[in-house]
Amino acid sequence: MKVLVLSSQASNTGSTLRAFYIYKYLKKHADADYIAPPFKSMPFMLDFLFTLFYYFFMTLNRKYNAVIIVKPYPNTVLPALILKAGGAKLIIDIDDMDYGYRGGFLSGLIKNIQHVLTEKADYLTSHNETLIKLIEKEHPRFKGNVYMLKQCVDLSLYKKTSAAAVLSRRIKSVYNGKKILFYTAHLNIASYLDDIFDAVKGLKEDFVLIVGGGGPMLNYYKKRAAKMGLSDKVVFTGQLTQQEIVPYIMAADLCLVYYKNEPVNLHRASMKLREYLALGAEVAANSVGEIKDFKGYVHLSGVSAKAYSQMISKCLKKMNKLGAGGKTYIYGYYDWNKGIKGFVLKLKEIIGVKFKA
Repeated sequence: MKVLVLSSQASNTGSTLRAFYIYKYLKKHADADYIAPPFKSMPFMLDFLFTLFYYFFMTLNRKYNAVIIVKPYPNTVLPALILKAGGAKLIIDIDDMDYGYRGGFLSGLIKNIQHVLTEKADYLTSHNETLIKLIEKEHPRFKGNVYMLKQCVDLSLYKKTSAAAVLSRRIKSVYNGKKILFYTAHLNIASYLDDIFDAVKGLKEDFVLIVGGGGPMLNYYKKRAAKMGLSDKVVFTGQLTQQEIVPYIMAADLCLVYYKNEPVNLHRASMKLREYLALGAEVAANSVGEIKDFKGYVHLSGVSAKAYSQMISKCLKKMNKLGAGGKTYIYGYYDWNKGIKGFVLKLKEIIGVKFKA
């Protein structure tokens, strides 16, 4: 069984991480290839244009039983259609309601393009029950043919090590006497860092907010923090690898997850929430979408920035420890080693691989 995995988005995005994890764990069970996106996010979505030609070139004269694409965009689906003509099954993973992050003409354009491209698939996957219901409503022919491929965690990366512990202690020493808040994200339109700034600016506790990650809105958020008078409270690390993120999570008194209470966020599955919990971190989150499913493992607030601010303040003063239970939960239900096995069986079924008796 020969399989190709592609990501439509840039190299520094969560969707590309998801694509890589699918490839990494699928490779344990199949002959899998992964063509990494060569570009980081660019203004005006230019990375999509450039990768269209790149993927056409990189897939020339290749043969696969299946092509798995994370997010239906022309830069990946069009080259994959050539592979499909050569006999490959096309499987599209829909990990977001992408058009929901924007308004007006661009939102409608993205929705229409993705609708047409999704219809080219032989099978679909997703990671959120609410999103699966929306997909089946918008694409009736896939009803019952959308596989729940969970948003899992690479536990080989998100684990405590002696090296990470040393770095964690160094981070704590730099901010000695302060409560450390940590937030990691690809800083784009979906990161909502403005709202997190609003939530922390009124805190009376002595704190530092470490923002781990890069992205197209990094400079905007730096200027925003300065404008809000938070320059001495907010530290931007820039782009971090997964290994570099771990010590910050270990050092943090509280890790942050926040979604605006909007339809698009009812259809998401938070990667960072699961990664925080995999390390046994204490997490403050607001009750939007699937985050509510983690009740008992995270410190949940109401949906507003004000309610979230109050929850953060409460946690910094005194909080019940939930992280250990959260870690156990992630290891039980969101381990890629376990999550990929059911998908491998489904993939063989889609391709038509005969099972040995």
